[in-house]
Amino acid sequence: MIDIKEFAMNEELKTYYDELDPQKRKEILDRMDGDKPSFRRQMFKQRYVFLRKPERLADNWLFKCVYLPGLLKRRFLKKATLREINLTINEMFLNEELTHEERCELYFEMRNTVRRYLSTCRSPRYASSFFGFKKATVDEKKERAVEDIYRMSLGIAKAYHLEEKMSLWCQACRDELIAFDGSCGPLFDDYDERFTRKCLKK
Repeated sequence: MIDIKEFAMNEELKTYYDELDPQKRKEILDRMDGDKPSFRRQMFKQRYVFLRKPERLADNWLFKCVYLPGLLKRRFLKKATLREINLTINEMFLNEELTHEERCELYFEMRNTVRRYLSTCRSPRYASSFFGFKKATVDEKKERAVEDIYRMSLGIAKAYHLEEKMSLWCQACRDELIAFDGSCGPLFDDYDERFTRKCLKK
């Protein structure tokens, strides 16, 4: 767990970590840092920039939010899945030796990623069934959001014994889920209890 209380968050930095649109975030980043190298600029490049087309911004970390829950459901190719998870860990700087300030900034970047994912969870199509014809209720969407966030964080960390390496990601996911809807906290803990019991039976 990281203690973020000592991290100095000025208004411009708060605006940057609150903003979800990649292009607007780039504009704020350029105003803050100019051409000066910084860890948040490293994160921005890793998260959004394609090396072959650097002018095109695409959220690679948001893709991880969509992709990781599916990896947890895999029943085979365990070694290949572990390699893919470790690749994600590397891409999210979780193997890096970071200062406390850098870890705090990484935490807020991760929360921004999860917030962008959760912004889609209230859409009409989210958690729908029967090829989109049956729309999900508000409660069904909330339960699905909890399941998705759990599976992409603590669930996959526990399944592959990566709790320590992925602890910052897991904290960011849970904290942002509770900020999204405070009632999700108990649902998340209940899901964790059931998932853990299921793993112990194997």
